[in-house]
Amino acid sequence: MTLSCICFCLFVWVPAAAIPTFQATSSVLFAKINGSESLTCECPDHSCQEVFWYRYLERTKTLQFLLYVNSAGREQHGENLDATRFKGSTSSGQRVVYTLRITGLQKDEIGLYSCMFKTKNDMPVGYYIMPGVNPPTVQPPTVKTVKPKKTCYCKPSSPLKGCEQTVLWPAIGALLLLAITLAGTLYYFSRLPKKCRHRFAKTNALR
Repeated sequence: MTLSCICFCLFVWVPAAAIPTFQATSSVLFAKINGSESLTCECPDHSCQEVFWYRYLERTKTLQFLLYVNSAGREQHGENLDATRFKGSTSSGQRVVYTLRITGLQKDEIGLYSCMFKTKNDMPVGYYIMPGVNPPTVQPPTVKTVKPKKTCYCKPSSPLKGCEQTVLWPAIGALLLLAITLAGTLYYFSRLPKKCRHRFAKTNALR
């Protein structure tokens, strides 16, 4: 076993027991079969000169060392690993960024992929890669439709008020007709000559 593998075992096997719990907090990647993914691992300063890439396979429940990369770009792959599928690179600026590119992903490679710096005690959360798994579909939010309330602006007519109008108007008409007839009769007699009225009275007395 090489020196890098020994260092990897010392730094990784202890926190490996907590790896299954990282699935809830790691970034989930739904990759295609035979697809590829690029994973990055950032160092907060320039003290990270070496990085170890590893994965925890979900089906076999095994921890596997993938790749060792230093700041100079020197690589060393794990045992029984296809070096053409796992490529490491590094870039430096304000931070040192290590990148792992994986090609030809298969269904049995579902698991957690992450890195660990040799000079740092913290362990990045990593990526949970799920080749061949379709992402969950998010159902659109249900919107409740509010039915508009029907407002009636017409005032209902009172049955009693309608009945009063039915009785009142004919009664007023009858009274007006009676008053006109009486006034006409009185006017007629008031216009008769006084002699006619005297003769009419005298004739009635002789009888």
